[in-house]
Amino acid sequence: MQEHIRQLFSENIQTMIATGEALAGPIETAALTIVHALINDRKVLCAGEGAANALSGHFARLLLDQFETERPCLPACALSNDSCGLVHLSQQQDFLARQVRALGQEGDILLVLSLSGDENSLIRAVEAALTKDMTVIALTVDNNGELSGLLGNSDVELRVPAHRPARVYECYAFLLHCVVELIDNTLFPQQDVDPI
Repeated sequence: MQEHIRQLFSENIQTMIATGEALAGPIETAALTIVHALINDRKVLCAGEGAANALSGHFARLLLDQFETERPCLPACALSNDSCGLVHLSQQQDFLARQVRALGQEGDILLVLSLSGDENSLIRAVEAALTKDMTVIALTVDNNGELSGLLGNSDVELRVPAHRPARVYECYAFLLHCVVELIDNTLFPQQDVDPI
């Protein structure tokens, strides 16, 4: 069992290294895209499906509250994908898109976390964001899912080079922490945290 534990850590480390090599540029672009939106009085809407929904809420809370240092609140919210039976069954896959249409404005950011690239609710949310001239930042997996095909030149895709859901989820959490740290360091440079 201990050998298996060591293999899990090794797999995580190798996935993180591959992701860092592949996505350093797009991570920087994602952070600067959000910074530009925030400077222009825009907001960040976050959405995920299934396990990724928790990460979308986590990212929104990090922007609203703080990451590692005290700083002003930044405008962000996590969209709810729990309709609690209030939405007719035929509209459930459109529930996130309806929120984007109601809350999103031109220049806002829609950050989506997709674990497959083919979640209908996220695809519809991205379509809604694009019709409102919002910028999409998508965390996706290493495949050619439909969601990736919707993204344009001004959108940002953080495509994790992994297939195993656990490793993808771990990468997503780390990527979001990287992005929010870059946002904080750019907007509030005097509050940089000394590395331990």
